[in-house]
Amino acid sequence: MSNEYAEAERPALETLGQLGWEVVDQQQTTWDDPRESESSAVLEPRIRDTIERLNPWINENNLNKVVREIQQVAGTSTMDENEQIHEKLVRHTSVKQDRGHGLKHQTVKYIDYETPENNDFFALNQFRVEGPIETIKPDIALFVNGIPLGVIECKAPGIAEPKSEALEQLQRYQNERTETGKEGAEALFRYNQYSVATWLEGAVMGTYGTPKGQYKPWRDPYPVDDEYLADRFDLESYVPDQYRMLYALFEPERLLDQLRHFTVFETKQNGQIKMIARYQQYRAVHKALERIEKRNQREAPGGVIWHTQGSGKSLTMLFLGLKLRREKADPKLVLVTDRQALDDQIHATFERCGFPNPKKAEGIEDLREKLGTSAGETITTLIQKFQLQEDEDGDFPVLSSDKDIYVMVDEAHRTQYKHLANNMRTALPNAFYVGFTGTPIEKDDRDTRQTFGNYIDTYTIDQSLKDDTTVEILYQGRLADMHLEGETLDTMFDRIFDDYTDEEKAEIKKRYARTQDLAEAETRIERVTLDIIEHFESEIADTFKGMVVTTSKRAAISYKEKLDELNGPESRVVISHDHNDPESVKKWAPSDSELSKYKDSFVDPDGEVELLVVCDMLLTGFDAPVAQVMYLDKPLKEHNLLQAIARVNRPFPDKNHGLIVDYYGVSNELREALAMFSAEDVERAMVPLEDKEPELEAAHRNAVTFFDDLENVEACLQTLEPEDRRIEFNNAFKRFSGLMDIVLPNPMANPYKDDLERLSTIYGRAKERYRDDEMNLEGTGEKVRELIHKHIRSSGIEVLNDEPVSVMDTDEFDTRLDTLESDEARASEMQHAVKHELNVRYDEDPVHYGSLQERVEELIEEYRQQRLSDREVIEELREIMDEMRSRQQIARKKGFVGTTELSFYHALEDVLEAEECGIDEESLIELTGTLVSAVEKFTAIVEWKQKVNIQQQIRKQVKIELYKSDLDLSDVERDELTTRVIELARAHYE
Repeated sequence: MSNEYAEAERPALETLGQLGWEVVDQQQTTWDDPRESESSAVLEPRIRDTIERLNPWINENNLNKVVREIQQVAGTSTMDENEQIHEKLVRHTSVKQDRGHGLKHQTVKYIDYETPENNDFFALNQFRVEGPIETIKPDIALFVNGIPLGVIECKAPGIAEPKSEALEQLQRYQNERTETGKEGAEALFRYNQYSVATWLEGAVMGTYGTPKGQYKPWRDPYPVDDEYLADRFDLESYVPDQYRMLYALFEPERLLDQLRHFTVFETKQNGQIKMIARYQQYRAVHKALERIEKRNQREAPGGVIWHTQGSGKSLTMLFLGLKLRREKADPKLVLVTDRQALDDQIHATFERCGFPNPKKAEGIEDLREKLGTSAGETITTLIQKFQLQEDEDGDFPVLSSDKDIYVMVDEAHRTQYKHLANNMRTALPNAFYVGFTGTPIEKDDRDTRQTFGNYIDTYTIDQSLKDDTTVEILYQGRLADMHLEGETLDTMFDRIFDDYTDEEKAEIKKRYARTQDLAEAETRIERVTLDIIEHFESEIADTFKGMVVTTSKRAAISYKEKLDELNGPESRVVISHDHNDPESVKKWAPSDSELSKYKDSFVDPDGEVELLVVCDMLLTGFDAPVAQVMYLDKPLKEHNLLQAIARVNRPFPDKNHGLIVDYYGVSNELREALAMFSAEDVERAMVPLEDKEPELEAAHRNAVTFFDDLENVEACLQTLEPEDRRIEFNNAFKRFSGLMDIVLPNPMANPYKDDLERLSTIYGRAKERYRDDEMNLEGTGEKVRELIHKHIRSSGIEVLNDEPVSVMDTDEFDTRLDTLESDEARASEMQHAVKHELNVRYDEDPVHYGSLQERVEELIEEYRQQRLSDREVIEELREIMDEMRSRQQIARKKGFVGTTELSFYHALEDVLEAEECGIDEESLIELTGTLVSAVEKFTAIVEWKQKVNIQQQIRKQVKIELYKSDLDLSDVERDELTTRVIELARAHYE
């Protein structure tokens, strides 16, 4: 059995069994598939039995109706169907039935959430589901009441890229990998709650439609810990990630909780998106609920949830709201922020996700009216609406003394703990307050703690980086002679206005003596704009996008005009409307519809807008993963600085870092901002580019230590002959080249460029020599990957992603051998080329190619033990190559048209000889022709491989021909021979 099964799949099945699932392992036992067709992904008998058990009053007609209903959901897309099915599973369905009080609507449960053990949890490996073209066979499928809510793909932990391979397979199953979208079986994913990739030492999770780069780990099994898991699963103290993930997602009570309360669908321009909780969100919600239960104890009046920027704060609020709605009788939720944009965003998020009836407070009076009513509602409001009106004095009025009010305050570190927060407390004296923030509470900040209480949950910058929830932000000071940091105004002034006379300088200085005026001087903006264009076009464009942050609306307009004037990247200016602005500024402020178009175009990787020029807008709450760089020309401070720079920390394919290019000199402000917080809270908030030098040096040292001499390519290739050695080198090379992608074109990279090229040559030749698909450049970054590809091509290695030169291509392969410098190199090239070809062709003729594989392995072993010289092994391999190349001649000698019949002949010969059937060669050739003709009648049918009934007909016809042949075969032997014929048909006929 494979390493994959032994090291990941079987342990996963055993873990599920320990969690209370009924497990069938098809490697160990047979399973009677109850489905009529493999195109269905549900186990109808289990659905039927559970519905009847959970709803014992239901009659036969209604039972049939409800069973049909969950299977026959019709939507505009698989995602739409997934949402509809989720709705039915969570909110149940209804039927009309008379239960003794007349014909009425009765609720029918598909799942019993209150008593998880009443449900049917069933796990099965190698579950086949037929798609339009191919039949998929995920490693493990998990069914709740016969409905497939989970799919797990397992990989052996020792392979080079277990995560990447597993995710690639999940993408293929979901038809997410190709434009045609026909290689998977979406029938399985109409129901999917969790898709998991696991390789024992690691595991990541997503759901249907989750992009490959957004699958995340589950680090914390809260409320239990690793000690609990080790005890439950009979492990030593170390708990591999796979166990933590399976417990966190598939412990029955947790699975139902997350299906019900931690899953939402959001409608966006390009369709629906399914979103599920990550571990920090699940943990924070449960901790908040625990704090709420302790609300009468003096030490827990409320609390703060600090989850760093980009970790899904709005969704955490949403999940907490869903949970409160379910667990409290009639709760009133009040969502508070201090900026209109954030209020709009939170209201829209709740509304788009189908949250029941969120209402926006339209003004001070409207807010008071909404808060004063007793009905449980969800209200979104600005903190500014908690203020006295002009005709009021004294204390703010009490609006509701209800205890079942839950106030969630976004960005709780800002204005909320000033007098408006006191008004809010006065208005709702018995409410429970939860503050949410993307930046930590300051070390000495007593006010926030008094207003909200201590931390409920924290998710730090460093944790977010480890989880790949965010990417590291690097800092680069640029154009040092223009920096304002450490400069006197006079020095700065003289540099900018060097061409002016002393009299003119004096007059200018009188009129424009502020630092901001100097920063906005036309000469300076022109020079900075030129530098932005050069930097963006050489390092960012074609893959990512950027933002330019300016000191004022006028400066934003000036930058936009200069970008256009200098033929810079496609840009838009985003500034707010203000009645007091002059017309020259007003005309640039986008309308709401224009702003929406700008944002959509910028967020879309293929949208035309490449740069957004802003002043204050979009510096908080704006998510654009495609943004990699922020050109900062504004003196941001403290929380505002930490929030702004987080615009570039969202993950995106090939984005291994965000970048702040500082033209204003905010490094002092950054140091001050970081000093406000505990060091561990803001570790790696923004890393100076120079700090990468020790990492780069270490990664370089690690990559080159595999070899004694980088110039001797053949010796280096021989070093990489063992597969585990290649895996180690590939990982080290990717780490080094990934850091080079970050650093280039900074001069810091210069000492390592030559070695990057040498290592690229070795990498390219090793990938080709060893035909190793597991050697890839995933994660190295687009910039350096192109550089590597370019160098490899220029070195004469033409093939990186295509198939290497085949031994069957006689002239080309032999020419390639002639270019190699030594017999050792030729022997190495031949053995790996032959092994690769035999692996590729094995399914076409397992008997013939299998025997050749055995000969090659014996040869290689003798060669390793130095019982054969280079020349001798070359001659032996040539004989094997000649035999592979001469299949057509052998086929013709036997009277066959081509090599397909020869493959069938070998299969028949192998089985019949083993069973000593005593058939002569002429009869064997005749029987081969008969079986091939029988098979070809059916394989001419379009998409025959996807049609189970056609395959059954082939099987039936083959058995008929075998009966007619008068061969003395047992039923088992006849079945084996029929199966071999079907497998050969799959390999040879489209």
